Order: sequence, then structure tokens, then C-alpha cells
Amino acid sequence: MCRLNRRVKTKWWVLFLLFFVLSTFIFAEEEKDLLDMTLEELMNVKITTAARTPEKIGEIPASVVLITREDIEIYGYRTLDKILENIPGLYPINNYDEGGINFGVRGFWSGVPNDNMIIFVNDVPQVNNISSNYPLTNISVPVEAIDRIEIIRGPMSVIYGNGAFYGVINIFTNNFSRDGYNERNNEKPFNIISGSFGSEQIKRLFVRSEGNRKDFNYVLNFSLYDTYGINQPLSKMVADPSILPFFDVSEDQSTGGRLENSEKYFNFSGAFRNFYINLSYNEDEREFYYLIPSFSNGNQNKNNSTNISFGYKKKFSSKIAIDGRFNYLKNRDWQKYDFFSEDFYGIQQLESCAWETEFNAFFYPIDNLDIKTGLYYGAVFNASTMYDLPSFGTSSLENNYLYLENKKNIVTRAVFTQVNYRPTSKWKIIAGLRLEQMPIYSLGANLAGGTDDYLVVSKIYDQDEIEIIPRFAAIYTISKNHICKLLYGQAINRPSFFQNTLNLLLEPSKGSLKPESIQTLELNYISSLTPNFTFNASIFRNTLENLITRVGEINENGDYVTWSANAGKMVTQGAELTINTEPIENFRIELSGTYQETKDKRPGYENIEVAYSPKLLGYLKASYRINNFSLALTGNYVSAMETFWDESISNDDGSTGNRIGELVDGYFLLGANLRIENIFTKGIYLNLRISNLLNEGIRFPVFTNNSDWATKGTLGSGRTFMLSLGLNF
Repeated sequence: MCRLNRRVKTKWWVLFLLFFVLSTFIFAEEEKDLLDMTLEELMNVKITTAARTPEKIGEIPASVVLITREDIEIYGYRTLDKILENIPGLYPINNYDEGGINFGVRGFWSGVPNDNMIIFVNDVPQVNNISSNYPLTNISVPVEAIDRIEIIRGPMSVIYGNGAFYGVINIFTNNFSRDGYNERNNEKPFNIISGSFGSEQIKRLFVRSEGNRKDFNYVLNFSLYDTYGINQPLSKMVADPSILPFFDVSEDQSTGGRLENSEKYFNFSGAFRNFYINLSYNEDEREFYYLIPSFSNGNQNKNNSTNISFGYKKKFSSKIAIDGRFNYLKNRDWQKYDFFSEDFYGIQQLESCAWETEFNAFFYPIDNLDIKTGLYYGAVFNASTMYDLPSFGTSSLENNYLYLENKKNIVTRAVFTQVNYRPTSKWKIIAGLRLEQMPIYSLGANLAGGTDDYLVVSKIYDQDEIEIIPRFAAIYTISKNHICKLLYGQAINRPSFFQNTLNLLLEPSKGSLKPESIQTLELNYISSLTPNFTFNASIFRNTLENLITRVGEINENGDYVTWSANAGKMVTQGAELTINTEPIENFRIELSGTYQETKDKRPGYENIEVAYSPKLLGYLKASYRINNFSLALTGNYVSAMETFWDESISNDDGSTGNRIGELVDGYFLLGANLRIENIFTKGIYLNLRISNLLNEGIRFPVFTNNSDWATKGTLGSGRTFMLSLGLNF
């Protein structure tokens, strides 16, 4: 029986249904549907994420992917992670931890969930400031709320600063701010009420209300989601049952009921003239595995995330515009562990609060020149980790508290400028530079160590050098249907509060960590041979340095200790090709493939294949629409992946170093979606999505947090379905 809270208080229903019923709608002339555009016209669609101002996809100095509401509906993606795993270059790994599914990008996967791309919702960062990452547990945006997703791939630190290692994902749940100035682009208000159920006991309720009154526009989204979780037998993941003597590793023992997930999500966007506001509340209760399988009902993590943003945008003239905003970000994770026995006791709490402000100005002094410049200041003013795990029997894990010392905020300040210049009608040159600094800050710890007395420790993080981050691009327009881009960029990823507390407070001899860095060189070619056939090809090289890796050992006291080190250097070379075609009217096909090869450049590791880095990725989308019916197929291929290499292992021949776990085979997933619009009356729709249609076995490579048991790798879901019934009006 599910132990997660599924109750919905009556006041929620009354509040949202009343708001929904009382909303009034003003209908305007409907703009052209993106699915009705030719592929040539799609290349001229403008997006805002790449430079914070509208730019045509074909002229953006980066590799761009656009996901629209029409895409989401026709392909039937049921959750945000299912959308992301269909984006070329991205691939998922699910090791059942508290952060949810973690995505690799272009051959590189970090064990910290989604810490190498910034994820926004309506331009508001969804960051967890404890780990400086973007776990999907903090971003429970229902797919029905999404109007468009803009994915900018490649280093974006010049515009967005720390963390934009491989790019930016911006999820928009409103249409009126698409161009940034509270103009609705002739779109009518769009309202939804829907319900869904499916395999793994999935249930979801969604309500959306949208409207405008003169100069005021708003969008409200609310959803409830609940699932039993993946149900796979432990025996298919454990190679040697003897390593789990206190578990019954048999066909009868499975993950079912121990990986449940319950979500509540609320989002409101509003704009009045030049002022705008975005606020969201996310509550995610998730069961997870850590180190070993759960004993009874599952380890539990409850995340609460609140993000508030308000700002002011204004076009003063055709020559100048400004955008200033203030963001408030709060996260709290409370974890209860379920190990060894029914009476096991162990808890952990992670909490952070931050605010940030930025001001951007856009200048267009002459027709062929535009300049973007910005100032940024952010401060994490509260960050702490408390853990008390007495049932482990290790005194060092009892009643400890790690924190950011009072009046010692984690501050980031930056200034950037980017210049776009057209010397001729054929050429566009882009150059940008960002200067960013994180001043010295202090960390503290109260370490009980299983006694009644606390050892108070205080340390300083002193990596306060000014980071100089450049960017350059040259775009050559051969003709209106053929564009070539040469792209170069750098980005940084600073060590998180969590990583620094491990090094400075618990293992102070290891010292301060330096920021990770990446340099990317990419050649991108876009061609529209006919209005109904385009292809997008890229070759790229990523050089990563100072990669932060997790290290562990048994110390002289017999305790297992971990810390982080700048021990990584990798180079990835690869190529991507995406083809879009419409061979007959209303029948669309998209094929995409990525080849990537990552090499570990540390001395002694040159001949060791990099873990979690598939060499081949493939993607298929096909859809056919006729009247009120649409049928679509999706396909994903991920090639084989190695597990991590543990240098501390001693081999029989006297050498050191070996794999933990087994190589996992590649897999191909096929999905299908049937959508019927205007059933009985206008606006009512029925949607049936079947995932993993062929019931393919999905196996993810073992990681450090499950290497003690899942040596065969963790398993993904088999064939599943979701049926949705809704009303659009």
C-alpha cells in the first residue's frame, strides 16, 4: 500500500475550480499553427533563450532544438523526462536516487543529477543551491502546462554564467511573454482540464486557466501526479545475492512499491504592461534507493521548492530596450532512510535560500549592429545539511550539522557583453565576454561524532579568482536556405556547497576545489533543400578540464570517507545529423543520430573506455494527421555503456584498477501515440500513449551509489501506457 500522502484538501479544489470557472476569455485571431508551417518557415521562428531577445533559429550562434505544444500533444510525451530523452544528444540514466533521472549530454554524464545544463521555467532558474544542480524532482512541470521548450546546446556561460556547461533548457508555460514584452502574438487564451491514468498506477489531474484583461495577461497551471513506480525484480540486477545477506533476493522481491512518486505543482505567470511576475511551488515526495535496496517501504525524499520572480521590461525605442528582474529561490529536501531493519533510524535535511538580481540592456545603434550587456548579482544566504544516522553504527554519521556561516553569503557577481555585427548581408559575427567572481566565503560544522559534545569547525573557500569567459561565432548565410555556423565557447561549473563541505569540513586536508571548465568548437550547417526537407549537421569537439570526481576510501579509523577532487580531463569528439521531411501532406518524419567518442586524458587512463558514455544515439519521430486524428511514433536508440573504473581495486596479478559491475547492452525503445480531437463536441480530446511498445529490456550502468548491489545495472520500465481525457477551450 502506498505510504505517500495522496490526500487533496477540499480547499485546493474549491480555490482552483472557482478560479477556473470565473475566468473570462477574450478571443483573438488565431496565429498560424507551427505544425502547419513549412520546414523553411520553421527556420525563421524566433526564440528568446539564446540571447534574451528574439532571434531566428537559423541565425542563433548555437545548436538549437525547439519543442512546441503541438509536438508534445502529437507525440504524447507523458512527463518532462520523456521529452528530454527525445532531444538529440541527450540520454537518460536512472540509478533510482533521490534526484530522479539524470541526463548525459554529448558523451558526458555526471553523477550529480543534471548539473551540466541550466534549466529554467519561464526564465526562472530551477537550481538547487546545495548541489548547484537542476534535479527533475525540483521541476515537476506537467507536460500539459508546457507551451514550448527552447534548448540551446553548447557553452552558454557568457550569457548565463556558472553552470551553463552544455547549454540551457528553458521551459515556457505561457505564450504572452514569448517575445518578452507582454504581446500575445494574436493567440487566444488557452484553457485545459484533463485527467490521466496508466501503468505503474499512474494518476494525474491537470487544470490550466489563461486569460487577459486589457493590459493584464495571466496563466495558471495546477497538477497532481501519483505513481507506484518502476516494478522490476531485484534478482535481475544483483549478480551475487550473497552480498545482500539480509535480503531475500528472489523473483518475488522487486522495486515495486519502493520507488513511488507523488507530485503537486502550481505555477502562475502574470504580466501587466511592462511588469511581469512568475511564481511556482513544487512538492515532490519520492522513494529512492541509496547504497543498498530499501528494507521495507523505501527511503523517502520530500522536496519543497518555491521560486518567485518579478521584473520590468521596456522598449524605449527601436534603439534601446532593458530588462531587470529579481528572483527568490528556496529549496528543502527532507530524507528518511530505510535500511537493514524495520526499526532503522536515519534522517537528513538539506535546505537553501537564495536571491539574485540582474539587469540587461539591449542597444541597436545602427541596422547591422546590436549590443547586449548585463550585470548580475546573486547570493545564497542560507545553506545547510543536517544528518543523523545512528543506526549505521558509525559514530561519525551521528547528529552532524554543516552550514554556511552567518553573514558569509555565497556571492556571485558578474558583468557580460555580447556584440552581434553584420559586416555584409552574408556574414554575422558574434563576440562575447563575461567576467565572473565568487568572493571568499566561510563554512561551518557542528560535528557530534556520537558524543554529547560538538566539535565546531570553520573553514574558508578561497577560490575567488575572476573567471574570464569568452565566446565567438561566425555565421555565413550562403543563401536563405543554407546557413553555416562556426562556434567557439567556454563555460565554467563551480564546486557546489555540498562538495565544498565534504572537502573543507570533513576532509580538510583535501583543500579547495577549482571550477570545472569546458571549451567547445563546433561547425554547424543548416540546409532547407525544399520547403519540406531540411537537415542540420554538426561536428564538435569538447575539452573538459578540472572535472570534479568523487573519491572514497577506508581511513585509519576504519570509517568509509568520501571527498571530491579536480581529477578529471576528458575530450569528446562527435558528429550529429538531423533530417526533417514531409514526404506527403500531414506526414512528418524526423531522424537524428549522434556519434560521440570520449577519451579520458589523465595519465594512465588513455586506454580505459570512459564510463556512462554511449558512442551512438539515435532518435526517430514520425507523425500523420488527418482531420481530428493523429498517429505518431517515437524511437530512441542508446548504445552500450561501461560502468565506472575503480582505481582502488587490487587485482590477482598485482595490478590495480578494475570495473565495478558489468557492461550494459544498448537498447532501442519504440513508442506510439494516438490522439483524437473534438470527440462529441469541440475541445474534448482522447490521448493514448504506449511507451516501450516492444517491451525492450532497459539496463542502466551501475554507479557509486548502488555499486554494492546493482552490479548488473538498474532496470527501466517495460511496456507502459497512459490514457488521457481532457477538454481544451
